[in-house]
Amino acid sequence: MADADEDTMPRGPSQGTDDIDLSDETQDFRFLTSISKSESSLPKRGEKDFEPHATALQSNTLAASRDAMHNALSYQRTHAPKGMTVGHYHPESGMAWTMNPKGPLFAKMGHVRSARDDPLGGGVEERGQRMWLLPEEVLYLVERGTLDVRWPPAGEGEGGLPMSLQGAYAMFIGEDEGGLTLERYSVYSGLKRMGYTVIRAPTWTSPGPPNGADCYPPIRQATWQTGLLTSASPWKMLFAWRSTPSAPPDPTDPIIQPGNSFRSYDAIYHRLALTPFYNPSLQTHPNPSNPEPVETTPPFRITYHIYKPGSTTYKKSSPGTPDFRIAVVNARESTPPILTQLDALMETCPWDPPKEGANMYAKLRHGYKNVILAVVDQGVASFVRVADAAFGTEKVFERRAKQSGGKRGGK
Repeated sequence: MADADEDTMPRGPSQGTDDIDLSDETQDFRFLTSISKSESSLPKRGEKDFEPHATALQSNTLAASRDAMHNALSYQRTHAPKGMTVGHYHPESGMAWTMNPKGPLFAKMGHVRSARDDPLGGGVEERGQRMWLLPEEVLYLVERGTLDVRWPPAGEGEGGLPMSLQGAYAMFIGEDEGGLTLERYSVYSGLKRMGYTVIRAPTWTSPGPPNGADCYPPIRQATWQTGLLTSASPWKMLFAWRSTPSAPPDPTDPIIQPGNSFRSYDAIYHRLALTPFYNPSLQTHPNPSNPEPVETTPPFRITYHIYKPGSTTYKKSSPGTPDFRIAVVNARESTPPILTQLDALMETCPWDPPKEGANMYAKLRHGYKNVILAVVDQGVASFVRVADAAFGTEKVFERRAKQSGGKRGGK
């Protein structure tokens, strides 16, 4: 979501020599063997090797580099005793739970359920202490080394065995309907690493609840001044001679007619505006008395609600209005959406018109409703914003360029 901003980000002096992408080249990992725990600075890249020349020196160097890489990958990660949080896998719900978690990450992750909604029930002494974690939250915390998940114990009074990262992926990633797919988790983990707060949307597994009044333009309430200016009002009849609107041009008439006088470009463009355009502000609720859910088709459903880093309005009990809404799409299994799919997706988004007085291009980019498509192709996510814009309401021909004088004076 920071497309153009990443190109203009300032770089430190130590990053100037790392512009070359060495991902496709053979790298020297022997520098990993000289790293000690006391060193706090990040190691630099190894020396880049070129074409093989079939010498013993190059073979020995490659073997030493490979051994150093394997030793670094086989390093055993441990948990500090003071900050260790142990979780327990619950196969029936596909989630994990923990008691009294430690760490700042749990302030925006996990939920404490009541005894009625708790899959394990729970007595009075456990009420308000057992925190349940969703599959994506468990995987993210296990990858960070914050959570130690245990398998269910084999018998009463026995502790469960520790679950490896491979076992966590096997248990919490599923292709069944409503499960956590690898594409959904890659988007979740990427946004979490950037500092965003990510929660599931109500349309995670189903079309969700019916659309409320917040998904449509607000209805203008009649005021007491409305009756003073009705068609039969004597005040309106008195001043009718001063405001006689001209009839709209007939689309079948010639554009240029005898007697027409155009003294500005505005009049010409107004005469050319014959095609009706789409105006989102004229939408109305189809059935406000008995609303029904919008029939959206997966994967074009809102998957996550996103909150900006440092958001002061987000709370677990009352998250509030999200800053972004994301629908995760698998590029290998889905085709580009058709108009009916996008229209149904837009109907589930709340009414969010652009700010008055904003730049014209900012209005068109924001639209009256907008959603972000996270298109994942083999682990690489691309974010595309789709907005319900109204190009016809923005009169391009009525813009006036700002006149600013130069240093030497001007108009």
